[in-house]
Amino acid sequence: MIADSRLKTLLLVVTVLTLSACGGGGGSDNGGGGGTPTNRAPTANAGAAQSVNEFDAVTLDGSASSDPDAGTTLTYSWTQTLGANVTLSGASTAAPTFDAPDVTALNTPAVLRFQLTVSDGSLSSSATVDITVNDAGLGINSPPTAAAGPDQNVAESSNVDLDGSGSSDPDGDMLSYSWIQTGGQNVTLTGANTAQPSFTSPNVAAGSPETLTFELTVDDGADNATDSVDIVVAEAQSMVSVSGRLFYELPTANLLCRGYDFNNLTNKPVRRATVQLLDAANTVLATGETGDDGSYSFAGINANTDVRVRVTAEMVRTSGAQTWEVYVRDNTSNTAVPFGQRPIYEVQWGLFNTGTTDVIDQDFVAATGWGGAGYTGARAAAPLSILDAIADAIILIQSADANVDMGRLDAYWSVNNTLNGERDWSAGELSATFFVSSPDLGVSGPAIFLLGDAVGRLPESTIDTDEFDRGVLQHEWGHYFEHWFSRSDSIGGRHFVPGTVEPRLAFGEGWGYAISAIIGGDPLLCDTFSPATSGFQLDIENEDRGTQGFFNEMSVATLIYDLYDTSIDGTDIDSIGFAPIYETMTGFQKDVDSFTTVFSFAEGLLANVDPADIAFVNSQLSRESVDTGDVNRWATGQTTQPALWTNGKPVRDILPVYTELTPGGASVNVCVNDDQVIDQDGNKPGEWRYFRFTTSSQQTWTITAAANPVPPPTSDTDPMVDDRSDPDLFVFRNGAWLTSTLGRSPDDDVETISNLSLSADTYTIAFQDWRYEDPQKASDYPSQVCFDVSIN
Repeated sequence: MIADSRLKTLLLVVTVLTLSACGGGGGSDNGGGGGTPTNRAPTANAGAAQSVNEFDAVTLDGSASSDPDAGTTLTYSWTQTLGANVTLSGASTAAPTFDAPDVTALNTPAVLRFQLTVSDGSLSSSATVDITVNDAGLGINSPPTAAAGPDQNVAESSNVDLDGSGSSDPDGDMLSYSWIQTGGQNVTLTGANTAQPSFTSPNVAAGSPETLTFELTVDDGADNATDSVDIVVAEAQSMVSVSGRLFYELPTANLLCRGYDFNNLTNKPVRRATVQLLDAANTVLATGETGDDGSYSFAGINANTDVRVRVTAEMVRTSGAQTWEVYVRDNTSNTAVPFGQRPIYEVQWGLFNTGTTDVIDQDFVAATGWGGAGYTGARAAAPLSILDAIADAIILIQSADANVDMGRLDAYWSVNNTLNGERDWSAGELSATFFVSSPDLGVSGPAIFLLGDAVGRLPESTIDTDEFDRGVLQHEWGHYFEHWFSRSDSIGGRHFVPGTVEPRLAFGEGWGYAISAIIGGDPLLCDTFSPATSGFQLDIENEDRGTQGFFNEMSVATLIYDLYDTSIDGTDIDSIGFAPIYETMTGFQKDVDSFTTVFSFAEGLLANVDPADIAFVNSQLSRESVDTGDVNRWATGQTTQPALWTNGKPVRDILPVYTELTPGGASVNVCVNDDQVIDQDGNKPGEWRYFRFTTSSQQTWTITAAANPVPPPTSDTDPMVDDRSDPDLFVFRNGAWLTSTLGRSPDDDVETISNLSLSADTYTIAFQDWRYEDPQKASDYPSQVCFDVSIN
């Protein structure tokens, strides 16, 4: 009934509109019915476009103009709207005439535009026509213009080039050149009849510059023009070189990393950084790059000149077989621009005079700024320490790959970067030191944000500085490695040592710890808090607290580091070096069709190592409770699991690591639990289950997860409390997310992905009951829920 009413209304509107369009007077436009005829406008036609030569007689033609009303006499009016002005004869006739103007080769063809307006006495109409005038070489010669080039200041006994190539001829005529000297000490011109002659400047007296004047004449064969240029010759400036080394202060960690001892400093070289020499006005005189020993050198610098050295916290090499870009920026400065354009830190020292002989051993040190009980000066060493820690990583990659693009990485540090759990990075409010693939939605690219607040600048802040915590920074660089060189399927979230997490996160964090120890050449990782008093130490090689296994990030870290290092430690009696680890991470692990876990890493590594090292690799896997009978990405050979977690709860729902689904087959029942959940972090073992399936052809599928048995009702009556299961499915191919059910279904205890078109390939599913991550779940929600999962 509603649809019918709307239709009726629409028909009524159409009827009214139709009646309105008819009018009410009975008149028409054809004079019928005895009314007065309506005048109609004429149509102007300015004729066809023409192409003529200069000086040609040209006739315009508007005779094709017309009027639809019979017997109407038209009047004509022509005006010129574009081009060199001409005189129209008969501008009020249908066919006026004019003589085409003289044009030159440089502005030919020239376009003249004329507008015709025709009128029937009441109404009018206009049209335009273009007349193109070509140069025929019949015009009056236009003289050339001579340009002898800018005045120059040169040193004595130097080669000087004059430049008359800016001379021109408006007609496009060929020019001849003739240079003569009209002032100053005579010199011999080479190529005096060319556009660009040269000469050797003469010797002049000290302190008495001399001006040489040269006159250029250019000729187009009919006319000529002249111009002059002054060359000021002065005694050659004495030159010297400036060299030295740049360092930054690095404090020594206290026992167990309880802060740093700022009375025990090491001067570390500033490596591979951009270094510049500036004059007193801060004009850049020379630019270079520091060596791996912090050395710098500038040649050809004016003697007796006040200069200073400035180093920029960046490493940039964009050409060659191995390339990289690293910048250390202040994320809290100039926040109006994107992160990738924020200021790069610079350190510069005081002026010194170059004197008259080469300057050597001009060394400088960037200080920490520590004043005894706290920071009292500029923290100049901080950005250079950050840069240097990343230099270690670059050097490691260089040793493993002769042809590699290491990409661009921005490191953001500020004295304002405080630990307060917030996420306003421009204000310096951070939740930790962390890596992010793109801080502003792809504009700036991958970045590491580092804590730097040494005073607790906000009431809710925790004091924590990481600029000297090289292991922390290099751990985050390990995540950059995964992002740029390899792949990470880690879901992130809070994690602790000791502790257990789901396998993807365990591998990602374990890799970060291991690569930091490899980069730094030290398994002891320091993470200080208050700069001089607090922090903790982590032993990557010997950390064995908690339950060991594929769900423990430190098991992964110890495994990878022990494979690399040469120290003898129990069954760690050998070393495979970094090369096979690098090859695995940049090859097999990057492209694997499973999730990235210790199992995929182990399969790829065993294929890359020398056969003689396989037994050693297996021994290290076994030490971390990874079964070695059938090592593969799907962990089908993993049958070992601990009996109890450290909290005393029995271990359940972690094997098999992957459950295989058969497309079109029966559902599979799997369970998830919150046995290890702390504060709903959503990343603990048992919270996530993995599936894999393979399709043989392009088809459309439906994936369903339904609670079985359905969880019983909870005792909570508050409607804001969530008491039903909320399954979530995340579908991937080779680590790339395809789709998910996050927030899809309004129904309790079931989730479905429908109309999922998949080509022939192998796919993975990560599955969870989001209720275990939900801060509003019922207090007596079951600790384990099971689901039937199927694909049809």
